[in-house]
Amino acid sequence: MYSMVYLLIPFLWRIGETTPVPPAQCLPSTDITVLYAYSTDIDADTYGYGASSVIGYANKYATMANVRFDTKQEEDIEYHTDSESLSDSLNSHLPDPSLGYGNKTTGSNLYTVLKKFLNNRKVSLCGAHVFIAVKRYPDETDVSDIITQLRANHVIVYIAVDSVPSGGSNSATLYEMSYQTNGYSLFATGSNLRYAFEWMTAILQTPYQIIAQNFVVSESGRIELSAFTTPIPTGYASPCFFATTIQNHTLDNSFVSMNYTIESTDGSYVFKFPSQDALPLFGTAQTDFSTLNGSLSYKWTIDYHYDTDAPQIIQLRMYSHYYHDFLPLPEF
Repeated sequence: MYSMVYLLIPFLWRIGETTPVPPAQCLPSTDITVLYAYSTDIDADTYGYGASSVIGYANKYATMANVRFDTKQEEDIEYHTDSESLSDSLNSHLPDPSLGYGNKTTGSNLYTVLKKFLNNRKVSLCGAHVFIAVKRYPDETDVSDIITQLRANHVIVYIAVDSVPSGGSNSATLYEMSYQTNGYSLFATGSNLRYAFEWMTAILQTPYQIIAQNFVVSESGRIELSAFTTPIPTGYASPCFFATTIQNHTLDNSFVSMNYTIESTDGSYVFKFPSQDALPLFGTAQTDFSTLNGSLSYKWTIDYHYDTDAPQIIQLRMYSHYYHDFLPLPEF
């Protein structure tokens, strides 16, 4: 019902924060590596929707990589420069729980796999995008070494976490890793996970991040972003993707509601969530796109309501087809 039609969105082809020192000449581009990593325990639909996205957008990027993790026999990361070899590799490494640990106590080996990626000698890490589908949670409580290396190379990590795990104990480090790299994590299960991951990976259509902001909130209130412009050239319009996440853990009963508007400052354009034009909330994330105009400035306003005074985290992300510098990273 909510599936995307790949590659049919039209594009116009006319031309307290800290930032660690990046490697020399590390700039945003599409000449980067995209890694698709997925647990062998993940359901076939979630895996398939993610695979369709990365295959569909593979030719936009220099290198695509894939790896199946949580297998008893650890598997290598495979690297590709065309969509055909990527497709062949994914089709020959489908999720298969019978290849996994077969218990609910063993934690995921995801971080071992990520260390291999970070220490590879085959492809550049600069500006890489990493998409991960998690079913088994890791057990590690401190992955600051991995986060530091990711940040130093401007690697952005996106993680879809099944809220019904097959094992493991700690999902907090997953959220922390995506948060600290300006990516995002979402928690969902069943069809919500499938659709959420499909729209998460669809960000590959618009690879340049133009907004990455995080807010700690509680109870009820409003967030108002300062007026902003997009990198779309003046006089042209182009789709931008945007994502909002509402909790840093599995959705619970403390969440009551969230609505937002993205509106041009001259009042000529308004996108509202929820509305008949907007996708629903899938688990803890709502992802969508709309055509914005390079001649206009916009404001993004979010109203939230939680039935608790405990801190909650709202994340806002927006992406464009047009070049934008790396954004500042959260304090770490």
